[in-house]
Amino acid sequence: MSVAYRVRQAGKALGGALHEGERREIGSVLSPRLMDIFLTMGPLGQRHGYNVYRTLVESGQRDPDLLTAGLLHDSGKGRHGLPSRSAWVLLGLLGSEVRTGMAKHRLLGRLFGLRQSLHHAESGAHVVKDVGGSDTLVRLIRDHKRPQTGDPLLSALQAADDAN
Repeated sequence: MSVAYRVRQAGKALGGALHEGERREIGSVLSPRLMDIFLTMGPLGQRHGYNVYRTLVESGQRDPDLLTAGLLHDSGKGRHGLPSRSAWVLLGLLGSEVRTGMAKHRLLGRLFGLRQSLHHAESGAHVVKDVGGSDTLVRLIRDHKRPQTGDPLLSALQAADDAN
């Protein structure tokens, strides 16, 4: 992905904390246990998840698991803030092998939250499964960073994520 794309993405994510109406909307989609997971995310993650969700809704998507995945797909990142997210993106400009190597490094991977970013899809899926998320929801969260498989729900999630 280009630097210009990442700058636009950061601008969207920096759209600020969620407003009360947005929080109510999210509460109407998520069960209380899934809302607890959403609330473990930092403000940037919450804003990004909401933006992905809105992109799905505005494109006509209505599948409840897909909409929930839009909100929770990055929940495995936890409270990552701008420094961790920026480090992940900037290292990606050097290539995925460099970024993955740094994420697996014992000290650097932990220091910059890179290891958590590397494994966030699996981590988020595991937590959602533990609170009773459906098999489809767990699969969408787990696979959202994997190559396209022809699954229309996964493709829709990936497209909305890429747009935000």
